[in-house]
Amino acid sequence: MSDITRGAGLGLPGTSTNASAALARSAKSAAEFALRVPWPRLLKFAAGAALLGLGAVTIYQQVIVRVSREAIVNARVISIRAPIDGILNAAATAPGAIVTAGMAIAKVEDPVPENARWFQLQQDAAAAHRERDTLSRKLADLEQARVTAAAQVEAFRLGRIRQDELRIEEARASAMAATARESEAAAAEQRGAVLHERGYLADQGYEKVFHAREVARQDAIAARKRIDTLVVELEAAKHGTYLGDNYNDVPSSYQRVADLSVRIEEIKANIDELTQKSELIALRLADERKRVDAQSRAVLTAPIDGNLWTAQAAGGEYVRKGQELFTILDCSTVVITASVSERDYNELRLGDPARFRVAGTDREYHGEVSQLGLTSTGRSLAIPPEERHHQVAVHLVDLPKSSPDSCAVGRSGQLVFDGRGRGTGSRVVERVRRFLGQA
Repeated sequence: MSDITRGAGLGLPGTSTNASAALARSAKSAAEFALRVPWPRLLKFAAGAALLGLGAVTIYQQVIVRVSREAIVNARVISIRAPIDGILNAAATAPGAIVTAGMAIAKVEDPVPENARWFQLQQDAAAAHRERDTLSRKLADLEQARVTAAAQVEAFRLGRIRQDELRIEEARASAMAATARESEAAAAEQRGAVLHERGYLADQGYEKVFHAREVARQDAIAARKRIDTLVVELEAAKHGTYLGDNYNDVPSSYQRVADLSVRIEEIKANIDELTQKSELIALRLADERKRVDAQSRAVLTAPIDGNLWTAQAAGGEYVRKGQELFTILDCSTVVITASVSERDYNELRLGDPARFRVAGTDREYHGEVSQLGLTSTGRSLAIPPEERHHQVAVHLVDLPKSSPDSCAVGRSGQLVFDGRGRGTGSRVVERVRRFLGQA
């Protein structure tokens, strides 16, 4: 035990003075030691150690743990192109706007659509209508003319029948007269025969009387045949056939009725053909009208639920057919795209597990490698990958729709592939990087 301690314990006079002197000497010694310490060297040594530790952490992260560079939230986009040429009338043009499937986004109207075919069909329809009206009027005139000619035919038939009946009556009267003359000639011939036998009449006179009786008999036969002929003509006339030596079997009025009937049937056939043609033109005109309407105006609708990603044309702008106007972000296809080193790219396989950490947060999601190399499909992504890097895509399996990262395209972070670096060391390195502001 020192003298100071013993003096303090015993309560001797002068003990406190000695203690103060001892403390003063200790402080002086510490100050002298501080002046002798090389502080610049110590600071340089600490800075070097920190840089060395940071380099070790980085080397460990790059060599032992497989991580990505430039990992971002990405998703597929669907392009909406102009179906026709025209002026764009946009209803929703603010990028980020929520759209639903079937929602009208814009409308394209062509003030001068190509309607030459529609106009020609209208002219054809009007011409067919005019021609059918003309034929209908001609048909009415022909039918009226046929009615008049048919009336003439009937009047002729009735007149001819009456004429034949009168001629038959006349022939019957002539036949009765011929019969009377035959009877008279027969009586004269009998008287002549008696006189000729008794010698009172010469042979020449008897022959004359005999021939007169024969002539009368033949005249009676001819009269009866004439009646038969007229009866035949009457029966034929009743059936519309007229017999005679100096005219045709039918009158000219009947022939005109036949000609008119043929022309009427031809016109009816033409009218039916024009009716069918008009119906066909009407169908083509309706189809052409639909085509013209489709080419003169078109409503652009969203094919899926999502967000409006880009609007590459403004309202009032004239757009061309096939021009890309809008892109819709498909939030149901969210993936993480990132570039990795050539070594990691060659070691990765489809289905390998991975973790995505959102930069500056503690949020972490698990997924698996869904695609290696994005050159061919990069155009369909919202943020196309760079072709010179080895690109991979990771599908997150535990990303809920309510998460703030569910459709946050462009949000950056880091992918950690869980093939290596899943132990305590990787966790320590991760915490150190976060402490240093590099994660």
